[in-house]
Amino acid sequence: MDFPSFSYLYHAQETLATQKDSILDEWISQKQCAAILGRHSIDPKWFKSKYASAVFDYFMGVVAGEVELGQCPVMKEFIDYLKNQEIRSDELFLLCTHFKRSVINNTYRSGINTQGLFEAVSYLFDTNFSSILTLYNDTIYQKEQEAIEANKAKEYFLSNMSHEIRTPLNAILGFVNLLKSESLGERIDDYLDIIAQSGENLLHIINDILDFSKLRSGEFVIEPLPFNIQNKMRNALELFVPSAHVKSLSIDYTISPKIPHCIVADSFRIQQILGNLLSNAIKFSSPNLPIEVRVDFDPEQSMLIIEVRDFGVGISQQDQQRIFDPFYQSSEGMKQSGGGSGLGLSICNQLAKQMGGEITLESKIGWGSLFVVRLPVTITEDETCEVKASRGNIGAYYGYVLVAEDNGANQELIRMTLERYGLNVTIVDNGLDAYRYIKTNTYDFVLMDEQMPVMNGSEAVKKIRLYERENNLRHLPIIALSANVIKGARERALQHGYDAFMGKPFNISELELVLEMYLESKLSFEKPMLKDNSHVSEMERMQKALMLEPEQIKKLLELFHTNMGRMLRELRLAIEAKDFETIAGVTHTIKGSSANFRFEEFSRLAAILEESATRDQERFDFEDALSVFENEYYKLPKVEEIE
Repeated sequence: MDFPSFSYLYHAQETLATQKDSILDEWISQKQCAAILGRHSIDPKWFKSKYASAVFDYFMGVVAGEVELGQCPVMKEFIDYLKNQEIRSDELFLLCTHFKRSVINNTYRSGINTQGLFEAVSYLFDTNFSSILTLYNDTIYQKEQEAIEANKAKEYFLSNMSHEIRTPLNAILGFVNLLKSESLGERIDDYLDIIAQSGENLLHIINDILDFSKLRSGEFVIEPLPFNIQNKMRNALELFVPSAHVKSLSIDYTISPKIPHCIVADSFRIQQILGNLLSNAIKFSSPNLPIEVRVDFDPEQSMLIIEVRDFGVGISQQDQQRIFDPFYQSSEGMKQSGGGSGLGLSICNQLAKQMGGEITLESKIGWGSLFVVRLPVTITEDETCEVKASRGNIGAYYGYVLVAEDNGANQELIRMTLERYGLNVTIVDNGLDAYRYIKTNTYDFVLMDEQMPVMNGSEAVKKIRLYERENNLRHLPIIALSANVIKGARERALQHGYDAFMGKPFNISELELVLEMYLESKLSFEKPMLKDNSHVSEMERMQKALMLEPEQIKKLLELFHTNMGRMLRELRLAIEAKDFETIAGVTHTIKGSSANFRFEEFSRLAAILEESATRDQERFDFEDALSVFENEYYKLPKVEEIE
């Protein structure tokens, strides 16, 4: 033995061996040790015979020189067992400490206690227990890493699954809509409607599963920003008016004047909660009855309160206990809705909790349901919120903006829109020019299209970020512009170095949020109040959608038709030559341009052609599709028709 004090322990080993049962019984019956074993449902007698006895024999073997310190054959098995029983590191430390104490106590009772013996026991046990704790923590870390890897594999599977399902589903829905545009007879039209509705339901379920997965894994990020609750609630409610009208329902809403003009919270998540509750209310409401929405504020607790009441089938007391559980649906709801993912309310509940709030339910059969959401918010003084709330005007600005966009019509639309806000706009048509301009000019932010010739948006952002780091420059906000708005596109854009993401066609509220974040506002100017859209003219519709003056819209529309005539000729030639790359490129441009004017059907058909040119080149009938496409184009309004 190299350690001198081991000699004391060596001479005491025979005495300690005779005290083995007494030492082990004292160890496992000690109050804290017994509590640990009981907490993890470990039988003390079984633990003594299976592990404690073997550990004691190992220590005696070290003292006798028969076993090397740290080479206990049973120790690995012992550690694995404790790990599987989910014993914590602090509990393992207590078990080890009391084992040593039981040995020392028995040396006192046997009259062999000396300072040398105490030091030998302490050294032997502490050295070994230190390695035990290290090994245990290493195995726990390995277990955690395995769990992390398993979660990554699950998320990878969900991501791939959603993509693989969406791809054929998009084709199915696209071809169904093409068939619906033909006159195939009333019965077949009914069949196609059922297929289309079922496909949309499946797509909604897939999206719910992905949202739920992100919430469970902590990927959802709460982003509190200043906003005006009146504007956001009205925008969210307006989206559900058409689907409510289909069932002859009305949406009655009240927004309390007590609510401050400007509050800080995650407006997107709040709208998501309201949207899910409204969707359920419409689904389960009886026809010809109202849905009541009330938004209030509790100033004492600084709490935003949103209530959604329907007069539908109601929810039984038994179902209310589980209505917020994932994948659960009430029995009455299943009868009326015909299914669904069962995740909407679970997502609402988890979002509310992540924002520090809660969601509660009052309901009974035949009476309907009342959902109440309570969310803590912060009150702030923000001029842009005040202006929008008090005068209904729009958030003009000081600033210089660089726009990287390769489509001519889109360039003009973005230029006119930004100039309407009083901004100075520079436009380039590829990522390389954007990079060059940024090196020689100063901008407040950049709107960067993702798909451009010469250099795409992501490559340009990478070079810009590198240039900033190498020259110790301020971070330039860059916002991605993309027609690809499937779930995950925003996350990928942020990973590539963008600061925000806007879909194409971008809506005014998205743009205004970007302006509020990155620019300083100046004097506002009047904007026409919203009107009933049931009988508006084509010009009024485009004015509302684009927020441009009639002359500007005419100029853009004229440019659109000029470009469209050229692109349709290119498309016909490409189809005749089976040049699928050109087909995909031209239809991608047409899709974006037509979407800017909210020519939704024309844009949708262009998307089908683009997708087919990319993935289904041989089986798709491009000639027939082109005829449908051109017929749809001829229906679009011309400048002379909207004057």
